[in-house]
This record gives sequence, structure tokens and C-alpha cells, in this order.
Amino acid sequence: MIDSKEFIRKNIFPVRIVSLSGTVTDSEALLKKQDLQITTDENKCICLKNKKTGKNAEIILDFGKEINASLRVLTYTSDGVSPVKVSITYGESVSETMHPVGHKNSTNDHAIRDFIYYLPDYSDMTFNESGFRFAKITLLSKNTSVKIKAVTAVAKYRDIPYLGSFRCDNETLNKIYDISAYTCHLTMQNYIWDGIKRDRLVWVGDMHPEMLTVRTVFGNHDIIPSSLRFMREQTPLPSWMNGMPTYSLWWLLILRDWYFYSGNRDFLEENREYAVALCKIISELINDDGTDNLPSYFLDWPCNNKPQSESGSRALLCLALEAALNLCTYYNEKDIATSCLRSKQILLGTVIESYGAKQVTAMSALAGFTDKDKAAEIILHNGCEGWSTFMSYYLLKAASEKNMEATLEALEEYYGGMIKMGATTFWEDFDIRWTENASPVDEIPVKGKTDIHADNGAFCYKGLRHSLCHGWASGPAAFLAEEVLGIKILSEGCKKIKITPSLGNLSFAEGTYPTPHGIIKVKCRKNGTATEIEYSAPDCIEIITES
Repeated sequence: MIDSKEFIRKNIFPVRIVSLSGTVTDSEALLKKQDLQITTDENKCICLKNKKTGKNAEIILDFGKEINASLRVLTYTSDGVSPVKVSITYGESVSETMHPVGHKNSTNDHAIRDFIYYLPDYSDMTFNESGFRFAKITLLSKNTSVKIKAVTAVAKYRDIPYLGSFRCDNETLNKIYDISAYTCHLTMQNYIWDGIKRDRLVWVGDMHPEMLTVRTVFGNHDIIPSSLRFMREQTPLPSWMNGMPTYSLWWLLILRDWYFYSGNRDFLEENREYAVALCKIISELINDDGTDNLPSYFLDWPCNNKPQSESGSRALLCLALEAALNLCTYYNEKDIATSCLRSKQILLGTVIESYGAKQVTAMSALAGFTDKDKAAEIILHNGCEGWSTFMSYYLLKAASEKNMEATLEALEEYYGGMIKMGATTFWEDFDIRWTENASPVDEIPVKGKTDIHADNGAFCYKGLRHSLCHGWASGPAAFLAEEVLGIKILSEGCKKIKITPSLGNLSFAEGTYPTPHGIIKVKCRKNGTATEIEYSAPDCIEIITES
């Protein structure tokens, strides 16, 4: 059930005028905060004017950061015709606002971001909700002018506190944590969506890193149980969630990991029938010779339709069998637990070939197929080259177990690369090579440079269809809390926590971590070869430290 009381709407004024075209006067009026009520006597308005022929008047506005919002336009009066015809185009990048649907794969999929409306005199109108940072308004009516008092973005989001935090002596890592948290926050809409422009859907496979970020930053929030419940109710067995077998595997991992964090036994019991039946199904997917009966394979888009997709899916299946074993133990389903353990052992007796795919190497290392030293070497070869945003948490986790210093350098290079390109939220995918001679998202593309949004992407996210706010990219927040601050959950409901920081090339790190019982605060600082740890935690939580 959706808690609508958490949602608020906030008017955000533009912070910058990106560009003007045609005849536009007094444009700076839109940057001034003022009462959002039209009167019969307005003297501070922008004016867009068109002649019978010639270029249309046009303005592109920057609202400062990516938001889930609708555009609100307060129109004063027009001269010559009323209502006036305008086009409004949203963009996660400046480039996107400059292109109509169809150009460079721009789209109205999932949310309308390019549309035509009419603005009557003395009106206050609010238009389509989508994910955007930039908006373009173009006057289409000829031989007329229109005066507009204000344009705001009406942001819709959950008004919830950021309980988790992270700070260290590397400002880029601090920004990465904050932007990861904000990216996930925007996708906490009716349920956990994956994107706020495109992919306004509950993709349960993508939820695992999102779940990790929710518990790291927002704590024991009901959006995870409600999203899991929604997918369970939408997917009667033996169907696969979102039509993909691996996504049902992720559902089991999320259920296990959320229960281990929350300790919510009632929610665990609510899922008993479905979870046990699904555990039984996946326990029977492994043959005695180690082959599998997965109907299809999907790990992430960069691996899709390649041999490494099968390898990555088998590693995921091994992790899901471990989760199924845990769940069946909680449920006291001994026979199915035994079957899950047997299938996992058979599967681990086989060899997984990564084909050089770093995300497959990470998953196979976490599942127990690949030596951790070898995995770290492969993952960190040439830094973050070959990484994907969906797999970032698993790449970071697998690599950091053997080389935290190089892992943090790769994290800074990869996610810092998006920040240097103007990102205020993290993207559906990213390749560090895209930054070479590229125009950033917050600037008009320059001739002779690549357009980082329009000229890149692949698979379902080619060009401007590419989502620049995707919850699955938020994994670094959980990684920094779990592996750098070292906050590790040892028992159901966070009743026992181990604090074992790994600072790598940092001299200090501190932060907070929400549990169902209250906030844990951690400070750690290098002192020679040792790491000093300070912490505070609720009395009911047992804390073990290891420097």
C-alpha cells in the first residue's frame, strides 16, 4: 500500500538561463522568486515575441539538478492571439531539450517530455510529470507575443530524512555518496522505479542495489516490502518476474537481504508460500552434471546476448541458491534447504568463464567460483574501463576485498567521470571513454566534440533515450558504508554489527548508518599502521570492532 502522506510537491525556480533564441526580452525575470499568483497588473515578465515569419522565440531553463517534476507556467497576457501555442521540451541534458521526439533516439516512452500546449491569458497551468533538469519553451504562434510571469518545476518526492551519511578526506567520494543517495531518493516514487524519465517501472532485478541504498540511507522504509509484494502479486508461479528468470533470482536475494537487515518476521512469513515454492523451483534448475535449465540468461545489458551473459547468470544462480538455502532455513523447510545446498555445491564444482567481462568476474568471485586475488586484478585492470553502473556495487565489493586503494581510485574515476560531465544523478550506464572530447550534459553541444548524451549508449538506451537518473546506479552509497566504514550486519535485524573499516588511501572516514533500532555513528582515522575507531550505537545492538 502506497503511503501518499509522505509525498510533497515543491516549486523549484530555474537557476540559470542556458540559451535564448529569437526575440526574447526580460528573461532574467524568470530567475527571481516571486508570488506564484497571476494578477491583472504584472510588470516583471519575460516576453517571447514572434513575427509573421522568421525564427520562433525560445528559452532553455536550468533547474540546477535532476528532479521528478512537472512544469508550471504562469502566463500574464498575449498580444495578437489567445491562447498562444507553445512547445515544451524537457531534458535530462541540454542536448535533449534541443531535439524533438525521434531525433537521436529521443522518446516520449514512459513519460511525455516533448509536447505542444496552449497558454491562455491570466493562466496558471501545470504540465506533464517526468524526470528532467532542463526545459525549453518555444512560442509557436506567429505574429504575436506572450508575457510569462513565472516558470517553475513542481517537484514530487517523498519527504523523508537522509539518516545515513558518509564523509572522508576525498571530496569526490563524498559527492559520489550524496549523489548516489539522491539518485535513489528520486526513484522512490509509488514503488521503487528504476528511472524517472524512462523505466518508471518496478524492475525487480534492478532493485537489489536500490534496496541496499535504501537501507543504507533511508533505513527501514516500507517501499522495499511494498515493491517486493507488488512483484510477487504480479507474478504467479511458475512465471518469471519481469519475464526474466534472473529477476526472480534477484527477488529471493532482496527478500533474504531485507529480512536480514529489518528483522521483520511478519513480512518474511507473508512471503512464505511464494518464497518456498520459488526456492524449490530454482533448486531443481541444476542437473547432476552441473548444467542448468535456466530458460534464458540476463545479467546486465553490456553482457546481453554474449557468452558472458550465461556465465554471469550462473554466478547469480549460485548466489540465489545460497539465499534460498537461508530462507528455507528460516522457514524450517529442511528438504528444500537440502536440495538448494546440493544444487549449489554441484554448481560450484563447475568452471565459469568470464570472457574478460569485469562484472561477470565480480559476480563469480562473490559466488565463490573465482579466486579473490585474481578477480581483483581483472576488475581493476585499466581502472574502471569496462564497468557498468548496474554492477558497480558488486565490482567495488569484489575488488575491494583485496585492494581497497585501487578500488577507491577506480570508483573516483568512474563516478567522478559522470560528475565532471555535469551529472547531478547517476546514469543508466556509463563508459569512461565517453568523456573523451565530449560536451557535458549541462552545456550546449559544441561542434567538433561528441555529445555525451546523444552520441552514446547502446541496447535499449541508445542516444537520448538513455536515462540519466537510474536507481540501479546508486550502489556506491552502500559500498562506502559497508566496506570503507566497515559496517557489516552479522545477525537478523541488525542485532549484531561488526565495524571493520578499510580506508585504502583515505586518512579518515566517518558516517551514520540507520538500523531498525536507531542510528550507528562511526568515525575512523589512520594512526600509523593502525586504524582508530570511534562509534556509538543503540544499547540493544552488539558491536564488534576490528581495525
